[in-house]
Amino acid sequence: MEDNKINYRKIITLITFIIIVVVVVVYFKLYDISNVERIVESYGKLAPIIFLLLCIIRPIILLPIGLFSVLGGLLFGSLKGTIYTVVGSTIGSIIAYYLARYWGRKWVESLLNGKFKKIDSKFREKGFTVTFLMRVIPILPCDVVSYICGLSDIDILKYSAGTIIGIIPGTFVYSNFGSSLHNIYSSQFILSIVFLILLSILPLIIKKFYKKDLKEEVGIEFEDNKTEDNKNL
Repeated sequence: MEDNKINYRKIITLITFIIIVVVVVVYFKLYDISNVERIVESYGKLAPIIFLLLCIIRPIILLPIGLFSVLGGLLFGSLKGTIYTVVGSTIGSIIAYYLARYWGRKWVESLLNGKFKKIDSKFREKGFTVTFLMRVIPILPCDVVSYICGLSDIDILKYSAGTIIGIIPGTFVYSNFGSSLHNIYSSQFILSIVFLILLSILPLIIKKFYKKDLKEEVGIEFEDNKTEDNKNL
């Protein structure tokens, strides 16, 4: 009976949380990145703090990290933009991890059996590697990864370390691109485009050379398009 009360209470708090998130996003028009830019700039010297706070809540309200990274570079430059975005997004990702753990971990545990139990075990054993790879390789949206890790048995320290190190490369590339937009004829802009191209092909390189290792070591499996095509035939 007590478990039912706890579950019922969690459902109510989850619904309330979702409603609050929707209201905040719509009221402040956080879905409009140009409006977010105006909000941040309106605070003058406090702009870095406001941007950092927005980066903290960003993973919770599921806004794209790439756009915030670009905005950080546009407003504060490549280095500061990267630092603010990484720090804020990491804190926000940890909060998202704990929210998922509070609302869904017991439910996930009740479903764990067979293959899913093995996957959960892999997540626990290879927590840092799994988190790092899912951050570097865009298998899933960045914030979906946060909630999945919270539902899994990944240790918070391994998750945090994997998150910080995993999001730095992409955040820097996008922040550098945002910074370069001040002068699209500069060498920085050209270099930022090169970085974006390299970042986009990185998953293909990892898939080509480490596909088997990823499946065996950490349970990450890529879809084989050729196999799927053959099945469809």
